[in-house]
Amino acid sequence: MRKKTVRSGIRAICASIISLMVATFFHDSLGQFFLLGLDGEARLVFFGFFLAGVLGGFGVLVAAIGLLQSEAPHPRARLAPGIMLLFSLVFLFFVLAYTSFTTPAPPRLEPGESINI
Repeated sequence: MRKKTVRSGIRAICASIISLMVATFFHDSLGQFFLLGLDGEARLVFFGFFLAGVLGGFGVLVAAIGLLQSEAPHPRARLAPGIMLLFSLVFLFFVLAYTSFTTPAPPRLEPGESINI
C-alpha cells in the first residue's frame, strides 16, 4: 500500500464532499454574494454536483490504486488526519441535512406586504 497515494485519494474525496455541501446547503448564500440570478444559481448547483462527482470518482480511483500498489521506499505518510477529516466532513454533511429538514422555512411576504422596522 502506498500511503501517499491513498492520502491523495482521501483528500480528493474530502474536496468532493465540501463541493457537495456548498452546492447543496449554501448555494443561496453564494448566489446572493456573487449577484447571480436564478439561472446562475442553478448553474452553480449543477457545477457543484458535477465537481463533487468528478472529484469523488477520482479520489476513489486514486485511493484504490494506492491500496493495490506495493510499498514504495518513501518516508511514511500519515493517514489518520485525512481519515478523521473525511469522517468529520461526512458527519457535518449529515448534521446540515438534518437541520435543513427540521428547520422551518421563514414566512414569505405576500405581494403588496411591507416590512415594518
